[in-house]
Amino acid sequence: MSDVADQPAQIEGCWNFRDAGGWPIEGGGTMRTGRLFRSDDPTRLTAAGREAIDRFAFSAVVDLRQDAQFRRPQRFAEPARTMHRPLVDRVIDMDNPPVVERPEHLADLYEDMLERSGERLGEILELISLRLADGPVLVHCAFGKDRAGLVSALVQAAIGVPAASIVRDYGRSDGPSKARRAAILAGPIEGDPVSTHAPPALFTAPTAAMEELLVRTTARHGSLAAWVRTSGVSEPTVVRLKAALIDG
Repeated sequence: MSDVADQPAQIEGCWNFRDAGGWPIEGGGTMRTGRLFRSDDPTRLTAAGREAIDRFAFSAVVDLRQDAQFRRPQRFAEPARTMHRPLVDRVIDMDNPPVVERPEHLADLYEDMLERSGERLGEILELISLRLADGPVLVHCAFGKDRAGLVSALVQAAIGVPAASIVRDYGRSDGPSKARRAAILAGPIEGDPVSTHAPPALFTAPTAAMEELLVRTTARHGSLAAWVRTSGVSEPTVVRLKAALIDG
């Protein structure tokens, strides 16, 4: 695997911004870097962070947050390049959250997200595949680990990134997510969803959570490729993603 994937970009005001590429492809090749990026949200983006983001010249920013989160004023890009595609139909109530103590509890939440996403996942991956033809694409949610993590995992599965690498990429959100939560608790601003009642594990990304999700997914569908197909992702979308994201 390329070392690039292990070197997060420095975006002041974001904790979990990084390139989603650099991973091996089953059968040969590598997921291109500089094409698909993932991040937490831009609510704390500084002027220096804005300048750094602008240098990427994203063709599209796919915002997976819910309406209440999306209405917050900061954006990574102007409206013409911002595609709001909320992935799930509700935000977790931080004052009455579900039990999240072990990695499998996070896997339970992800399964629920996937089941309630319906055709939206296929729509999101199609949008990504089309906009990659015009330049790099950024996908983000609030912390960059759950909704953005699932979309990144589905893209990676679609182009043939092996499960172990998908798990490793997800796990790289663990430290940044904890740091982001600590920063929010230390300096809250209007609209922040985090409450002291929410279990700390909700803001982690242990590799065991994604590993468990992919084990369940493979057991249910037979393979990661079958999971992609049953998630509403069309074959033309997969072909475009492979063409845009595979080197070699």
